Order: sequence, then C-alpha cells, then structure tokens
Amino acid sequence: MSDIDLTRSADYRNVTDFYKGKSDDEIRADLDQRRGEMISIMQNLSHDFNKASAVRNSNAFGMRKLIFLNPENPAIPDAPEGIKKWDRRGSLGTQNYEHIEHRRVTDYQAVFDQLHADGYTIYAVDNTPGYQPQSLYNVTFPAKSAFLFGEERLGLADDLIAAADAMIYIPQYGSVRSINVSVAHGIIAAFYASQHM
Repeated sequence: MSDIDLTRSADYRNVTDFYKGKSDDEIRADLDQRRGEMISIMQNLSHDFNKASAVRNSNAFGMRKLIFLNPENPAIPDAPEGIKKWDRRGSLGTQNYEHIEHRRVTDYQAVFDQLHADGYTIYAVDNTPGYQPQSLYNVTFPAKSAFLFGEERLGLADDLIAAADAMIYIPQYGSVRSINVSVAHGIIAAFYASQHM
C-alpha cells in the first residue's frame, strides 16, 4: 500500500486524520518517535484473530515491539523458516506500522537474554498457582517492561514462566479463571500506558 499515491485520491485506511495522505513508511517513522518501551511476547497463539488483535493493541498503545514465539510447522513448506503464516486482515493495516518479530518458540531463551541485556524486566501474565503471581493493580512497572502471554488453551509453558522475572495476573470477578489472550494483552497494554505514556 505504500506505493499508492494517496495525494490524488481519498485515503480510506483506518488512520487518524493526522496520518491521512502519508505513506506507511512515514506513519511508522512518526510513530517510532513517540513509542514507549513496552514489548509484548506472544507464545504459540493459534488463532489469527488473536494475533491481529495483538498487533492492533501494539499500535493503539505505542508499543516498542511485538514478538511472536511460534511453533515450527513443517507442514507449510513455503512459510519462512517453517513458521505458520497468519491472516493479517483483522489487524486493519496496523501491521504496516508496527515492529513485529517472529521467532521459534524454542528460541525463547535467546529472546529473553537479549531483553535482559537491554535492561528489561520480563513479566509472565498468567494466574498459575505456585508462582506467586502479583495483582496487576499492585505493580508499578519499570519503563522497560516486557510482557509474556500464553496461547489460548494451555497458557504459558512452565519453562517460559521460570525464565521470566515475575508473574502478574489480572483480577477477575466472574465464574471463569481466564479471559481471551488478546483481551488480556489489551488490558495490560492500557495499564502500562497509564503509567508511562
């Protein structure tokens, strides 16, 4: 879409008026000047809706980067490095403005090591008993915070939880123990933004 001359036609992209008529590269460059330090890490998301929603959350709350830790999928030989392709339509073009990284889930330690070297604190977002999770409402996050979210059915892998620095949870008042991963991602992003943006 960045090759289209938007000055001679209506710009129907889902962008604010300030960005109408600007190229995708110009929009990304401007956003890069205003992004916060938050990084999100999504482990094994199996539904494209949740991936697309995570990308939209990343855009809405000015995240630095979004990392997808993907399972390998040799059944799709044309996918880059054996990683499953995903349907981007639900992200409504925001994938063009965000910094999205795809890594194999087995590479998580290298991802975490780099984040730690860059001064980040990594928070696993889950309510798994035995890990002493802290309520989201009781934590003041450092600017350099990375948040780790698990896939829909199984949650976070124990190895990833153990490699994180702490666990936080979102207090809930209903009858089920969890909420949709992309909803949780948006809540955490908004809470972080309220402290740092």
